[in-house]
Amino acid sequence: MKRSLSTRLCSLMEKTTSLVCAGLLASSLACAEPAANTGIFIMGVDGMDPVILSRLMEEGKMPNFAQLAKEGSYQSLGTSNPPQSPVAWSNFVTGMNPGGHGIFDFMHRNVHNYAPISSATRVTGGEAKTLHFFGYVIPISGGELENNRGGTPWWDLLVEQGVDVEVYRIPGNFPTPPSEAKVLDGMGTTDLRGGFGTYTLYTDTLPEKKKPKGDIQFVTVRDLDLDGTPDTVNSILRGPPDQLHLEPGQIPHDKDYLTTGVTVHIDPEAAAAVIEVGGQYIVIEEGEWSEWLEVTYDLAPMGLMPVTGTVRFFAKSLRPNFQLYASPVNISPSNPVMPISTPDEFSAELTEALGFYYTQGMPEEQEALKDGVFSEDDYLKQVALVQQDTRLMLDLALNRFEPGDATFVYFSDIDLQCHMLWRHGDPKTLGAPHHPAYDAATAKGHTQDIERFYRDVDEALGETRKRLPEDTLLMVMSDHGFQPFTRDVHLNAWLRDNGYLVMKEGKTTGYTVGSDVDWNKTRAFGLGFNGLYLNIKGREEQGIVDPAEADALMAELIQKLEAFKDPAEGASVVLNVRRGSEIYNGPRIAEGPDLLVGYNKGYGASDESALGQITEDVIANNTSRWSGSHLMAPEVVPGILLLNRKLTREGHELVDLTATILSYYGIKALPEMTGEPVL
Repeated sequence: MKRSLSTRLCSLMEKTTSLVCAGLLASSLACAEPAANTGIFIMGVDGMDPVILSRLMEEGKMPNFAQLAKEGSYQSLGTSNPPQSPVAWSNFVTGMNPGGHGIFDFMHRNVHNYAPISSATRVTGGEAKTLHFFGYVIPISGGELENNRGGTPWWDLLVEQGVDVEVYRIPGNFPTPPSEAKVLDGMGTTDLRGGFGTYTLYTDTLPEKKKPKGDIQFVTVRDLDLDGTPDTVNSILRGPPDQLHLEPGQIPHDKDYLTTGVTVHIDPEAAAAVIEVGGQYIVIEEGEWSEWLEVTYDLAPMGLMPVTGTVRFFAKSLRPNFQLYASPVNISPSNPVMPISTPDEFSAELTEALGFYYTQGMPEEQEALKDGVFSEDDYLKQVALVQQDTRLMLDLALNRFEPGDATFVYFSDIDLQCHMLWRHGDPKTLGAPHHPAYDAATAKGHTQDIERFYRDVDEALGETRKRLPEDTLLMVMSDHGFQPFTRDVHLNAWLRDNGYLVMKEGKTTGYTVGSDVDWNKTRAFGLGFNGLYLNIKGREEQGIVDPAEADALMAELIQKLEAFKDPAEGASVVLNVRRGSEIYNGPRIAEGPDLLVGYNKGYGASDESALGQITEDVIANNTSRWSGSHLMAPEVVPGILLLNRKLTREGHELVDLTATILSYYGIKALPEMTGEPVL
C-alpha cells in the first residue's frame, strides 16, 4: 500500500500549491448555484438486518426507527452477489455490479500462480524500477498501487453539478482515487505497516493463541534504578516497512520495519504507569485506554522523510503479570503518509475539528479478541472508542449540513459486533441452539450486546432527525443482513474429494499455491469466500479445461454442490450456485469467478479454503469467535432501507439507491449504471 518515493517527493513539493488550490476550489463551490432540492442525508449502517430490526421495533426498543418507518417507508433491500462488504459497497458507490466495477470478493486469484491477491488494489505503471545508492533502494518508476474499483462514484457526479458533498468513512475507497468531493476513506484503509491492523502486545506471559495475529513483544520488568522494585520495561514499537531497504514486492520480516523505542515506568505503589514514546510521556491507569499519541519514524537519514502515525495504549495488566496493549499504528490523519481522503487536506481538517481518530479501515480490534488477548469487556471498551469517533463525525456532519448538500455517514457498530458476539446468543432466532463457540461463563452479561448496538444506532437516528433541515431526504440503509455462522465449509477439500481438485502423489492437504496441487489434472478450485474457478486452458497458467467443455463442467458442479448435504446435520450446505456470466454485466466479467457459491444460512467458506488451502476435513464446527456472518447466498442476508418518503413498491437493490441519489438532484445516471430510482 505504498506510493513510489518519486511520487511522494513530488507530493511534498506540491503541498503548498495544493493547499491554495483547495481553498480556491472550496470558494468556487461555495458560490455555485444551490441545488433545487433540500438535500440528502444518508446513514449507512453496515450489517443491519431486517428480521432483527423488525423484532426490536415491535418490542418498542427502536422508537426512532419505528417512527421513521411509520411516517415514511421501510423494507428489506437486496444486497450484492456475493454479499460481501467490499462488493456491496462498491455496488452502492458506482451503481454497477461486479462485472462493471471489478470487485468480486475480498480476494481475487492470480491467473499465473493461483495465489490469492487483494481485490482492493491493482499495480499500474509497469514493472517497478529502482536505483541502488549507498545501500538504499530508491524507487524511480512503475509499480504504483491504485484502487481496483472501476466506475464513477455518485459523489463525483454530484460535485460536477455544484453539490456540496461530504462522505465519512466510506468502505472500499483506499487507495484513494482522485476526486473533488470531500471523502474520508473507511474499510480497506491499511494501518501504517501496510496491513489491516497489527496490534502489539508487550507481555511477560504467553498469549492464549499459539499463532496470534499481533506483534508479540516478550518483555521483562527490570529494576534498572536498583531500588529493589522491578518497575521498568524497555521495548520497541514497529511502524512502516523500511521501504528504502526493500526491493519492490519483497515481503518485510520483523527486522524490515522502522521502529521507535517504548519505555514503561510502573508506579511502585499505584496501579498506574508512565509510557514514554518518542520523547512524549503519558500516564495510564490499569484497565484504561490512553489518548492518541503521534509517533514519527525516519524513513530517510537526518529526518528528511518522516513518516507519522498515531497509536494508543491499553494497560490490560501491570502487576503481577505485565500486559500492555498497543493499537495498530494508524496512518496519522493530520499528516498522512499517503492520501486517506479527498482532498488530501480533508483528513487534517477533520482532525482540527475532532482531534485524532481511527483511520484504520476496520478499527474494532477484533483480532485481539480472536487471539484471546482481549476479554469481552476489553473488546467492548475499545469498541466504545470507535463509536465515539462515529458519533463525533455524525455531529460534525450535521453541523456542516445545509439545504441542498449530500452527506453520507458510515456506521460500523453492528457489522463487527454481529461477527464477533453472535456466539453469546442468536438475536435473529430467539431460543436457537447454542453456537459451537458458545461459552456460558463468557456469555454471561453479554447475550444482549448486539441488541444494545442496534439501540445505539436508534439514538443516532433520533438525533439526526431532530437536527436535519426540514424536508431533507433522509435515507437509512444497510449493505446486507446477518445469519449465524455455525459450520465451516472447506470448499477445496470438497473439490478434492469429488475429483475436481487433484493433489500430487503422497499429499492430501496443502495449498493451491506451490507444489501441492497437480494442475495437470485439476479442473476447479476455490478462492475467496464465495468464488469457484475453473482451470481453463489458455486463461490459467496451467489450465486444462477446454473452454468448449466449461459450460458442461459448471452445470455438473452446480448440480452436485446444490445437492451437498451436511453429514452431521442433514441440511443443505449450499442454497444455490450462480454463473458469473449470468448474474454480472459489464467489461470486467472475465476477472471474476466462474461460479458464485451461495451458502445456506449457518454455513460459510472457511478462512483456509478462502485463501486456497486444502484441509483434511470437508466440513466442521465453527468454534471461532467470528461467529456471525453474511458471506452466504444473498437471499438469506438482505439489508434494510428506510426513507422519510413513501415508496410505491418493494424489491429494490443497492444499485437502485445510487440511481435514486442522482435522480434526486436531476442528474442522469451513466449508461453503465444498472439501477432504477426508488422514488
